[in-house]
Amino acid sequence: MMRVAVIGAGWAGASAALVLARAGIHVTVFEANSVAGGRARVIEKSGHMFDNGQHLLLGAYERSLAMIDSLHAAGVSPYLRLPLMLQSAPKAVQALSLVAPKLPAPLHLLAAIVTAKGLNFSEKVAATSWAARHLRSGSVSAATTVSQLVEEQPPRVRQILWEPLCIAALNTPPNVASASVFAEVLKRSFTGDARGSDLIIPRVNLTALLPEPALDAVRSLGGEVNQSTYVTSVSMSTSNASVTCRDESTQAFDFLIMATGPQHLPRLLSEIPTAYTAVESLRTLIYEPITTLHFDFAYVGLGLNDQAPMRMLDGSPGQWVFWHPLANGHWRASVVISADHRSGDESSLLNATLSQIGKSYALPTPTWQFVVTEKRATYSCTPQQCRILTDLPKRSGRLFFAGDWCVPELPATLEAAVISGERAAQKIISEFNRD
Repeated sequence: MMRVAVIGAGWAGASAALVLARAGIHVTVFEANSVAGGRARVIEKSGHMFDNGQHLLLGAYERSLAMIDSLHAAGVSPYLRLPLMLQSAPKAVQALSLVAPKLPAPLHLLAAIVTAKGLNFSEKVAATSWAARHLRSGSVSAATTVSQLVEEQPPRVRQILWEPLCIAALNTPPNVASASVFAEVLKRSFTGDARGSDLIIPRVNLTALLPEPALDAVRSLGGEVNQSTYVTSVSMSTSNASVTCRDESTQAFDFLIMATGPQHLPRLLSEIPTAYTAVESLRTLIYEPITTLHFDFAYVGLGLNDQAPMRMLDGSPGQWVFWHPLANGHWRASVVISADHRSGDESSLLNATLSQIGKSYALPTPTWQFVVTEKRATYSCTPQQCRILTDLPKRSGRLFFAGDWCVPELPATLEAAVISGERAAQKIISEFNRD
């Protein structure tokens, strides 16, 4: 039987392992963390469970949703599907309220802009004409930034519509973000099936949504899952690929899928000369951080009876706030700060953020608060870096790469991670069938 190792049990690695196991290939997964999910996993701290970040899921994430649906019992969906809505937090200086009606795509987007509150008539005309033009047009120049793409839009349309969407989708400032990737996200979300722009709100934590049940399925199909297992290096010959762990044990496999973050590959692949070009290119990558601040409130009168899963903030410092009802009847506010390299201390950031959301909601003193910062949450989705990633080989001999960075036509999202895992697994399955 063909044996394949998958290093990394994030969304890419878990997806690759599941596809391989379902094809009858023996899979061994190595994961350094005790919890699966990579940068989209659940964290437990002082008795509190929370996701390490608020990862946006859209109806256009066809591969992710198909895999999630295949892992959960029929009729018991682990997520809630809501129509697109962009809502500013109450009392925002520049407020926006945009909700997509039930119309065929892309009419639902155009109607949402036309009926939006917070934009005047001329701004709506400018926004709808821009959206219509770019949704039906060909590809955008690979060298163009999002700021250049929307520079002719009225200032308020840029500030409260296109630029927040850019930050949310690409985790990269508009002045350097890739316009071609942004346009691709808009096309996938607002053309084709109108449900592509739906907001997907998980009912379970991110680990339980896909990685954990995927690994359970791998085990049930005869695969091995080694968590809390640190891989120190890999090597490759013409006949196999070997994995060495911290305990100095070494195992040989027919093929290997590297599904770790790109920042880990230079260390892991130092003994594979054929991977030198890819490794050296990955060393040049620049990353963007995401900071998520969690606040628990022993209070239920927050006026959160609408269905808006997230609210836009003014960016000083938070950009989005997500409200979550807790099992004890309390509420949790998770505030996201994307693509913002901050040097201040956590205490000052907590106070500034709490003051910010306090302008929109009457809040008591939080019963618990916590900050999670991922300094390398995603690669910076710039035209230059997208070009580097597009030119990278996705394979080196018996070694395949998987991860959101392997799908540069999309931003670094959960969907890109799942697609990359599926693609790597399918290439190995093709070789298995050919043999």
